[in-house]
Amino acid sequence: MTNEVVEYNITDAAIAKMENLYMDLTVDGIDDKEGFESVRSGRMVVKGKRIEVEKKWKSYKVDSLAWGRKVDAEAKRIFTLLKPIEDHLVSQEEIITKEKERKKVENERIEQVLIKGRVESLFAVDVVMSFFDVGMLSTEDYKSLLKKSIIIYESKINLAEAERLAKEVEAEKLAEERAELEKMRAEQAGKAKIQREKEKALQAASDKLEADKKAEQERKYRESFEKKDTEDAAIQAEKDAKALVLMLAKEKERVEKPEIAEKKRQESLRPIKEKLNDYAFTIKNIIVPDTKDAAATEIIMTAVTSLQSIAEKVIKDAKEL
Repeated sequence: MTNEVVEYNITDAAIAKMENLYMDLTVDGIDDKEGFESVRSGRMVVKGKRIEVEKKWKSYKVDSLAWGRKVDAEAKRIFTLLKPIEDHLVSQEEIITKEKERKKVENERIEQVLIKGRVESLFAVDVVMSFFDVGMLSTEDYKSLLKKSIIIYESKINLAEAERLAKEVEAEKLAEERAELEKMRAEQAGKAKIQREKEKALQAASDKLEADKKAEQERKYRESFEKKDTEDAAIQAEKDAKALVLMLAKEKERVEKPEIAEKKRQESLRPIKEKLNDYAFTIKNIIVPDTKDAAATEIIMTAVTSLQSIAEKVIKDAKEL
């Protein structure tokens, strides 16, 4: 077998032809599909020839070690010739495979960023969804969901704003009503004070008149008594005193006309009237409970109106006593 010619079904000329055919092949970027297919096709041809040689080489090695060395030498020689070609084709093929892998990774990263943005956009309108669930949505489903969610979210915002404005208007209305109520209370208190001062002034004038009359009568009585230095004078003084007392009683009865009597009656009723006025003032100043409920506020305002009417009637009736 050592004298046999080692044949691998491939000649140097065939290898040279493959070299001429494939060593100039290149790939011009990821979009160069034709170049990629040419490189891949060439690599498969060279790889096929290499595998044929490997199989033949293994069959030759079975016969003898010497033949095996010869076979090894020839195979290695052929490998040496084929390797640069195959390496070149592999390197060109890897340009595409690596670029595809890079683009795959980049696309996955872009998709993650896109999904993250969609999750945040939905969360901004009160829609909470997991990263996975959002990723399962198609673009159309996502846009439809976001549009509906924005409408619902804006409706909630508008409703909340309307409720806030309504509460502000209600608060302003209550503040105005309370201010008006305080004004009415102040006016009633002022009127009551003026009335009490008038009544006190009238009573003081009446008391002073009575005191002046009494002092004058006492003065006349003392003068008359001092002139009587005899028993007759004393008797006469006693008569005069009795006459004076009778005269004063008649004068008092005469002077106390109906209006004076009415003043006295009013004076006797003054403590009662003051109590009634104070009671009316207390009714007017009842503390109104604070509530944000519209129905409760309406009930309270109705009660306040009724209490104001009651207080006014108490004041009116007290004046007519």
